[in-house]
Amino acid sequence: MLQVRGPKAQQFVDLLSAYSGWTLVLVNATVTFSTSGLINPFESQTLQDLVGEILRSPNVVEVVASGSKPNPAAGFFFDAFFANPMLPGPRGSVYVDDILKVQNLSPVLARVLMGHVLREYFLASYPPGQAPGRAFFQFHVSAIETEAQIASDLMGRPVWTGNRRAWEGMSGTINVRSYGPNMRFQLYFTAGDLRAVKGP
Repeated sequence: MLQVRGPKAQQFVDLLSAYSGWTLVLVNATVTFSTSGLINPFESQTLQDLVGEILRSPNVVEVVASGSKPNPAAGFFFDAFFANPMLPGPRGSVYVDDILKVQNLSPVLARVLMGHVLREYFLASYPPGQAPGRAFFQFHVSAIETEAQIASDLMGRPVWTGNRRAWEGMSGTINVRSYGPNMRFQLYFTAGDLRAVKGP
């Protein structure tokens, strides 16, 4: 089950529809499949399957969709898995303005990062009435693997195999995300704000 609330809830669901290929509707804060049943076959199968699994699950994935960060000095944050003192608001906040910023720089990476957020939140989800999980590092590692599969779907390039795994890390002010031999994204930051994306 996917529940989305907040001032940008409908825009978040619209982006999720576009990125996953599903036609989704938001009713009383709950996301469901449209009765039209239309699916865009040219989007990532991995992201499509993930969204489908979430919507059919009895566990609750909660997203609070905000437009921008309450504290502009915080710089770029796609989301806040935990409540963050620099970002007043609940855990599970996703910042639609940051999604749109990534989309303008790299539509592929926007879909990849949407998958990252959904995988983390889904792994943390529990049945209604139970608090979400807090094993962030484990969830994050799995989410990086999901990123790689989504990028591979969209770009038709292989992911790392064997002892090499998808990874991400900071090199100075550059965030590097490596998914395969020919799939590497670099996110360039200035004063904490995302300024450019260099992809394969």
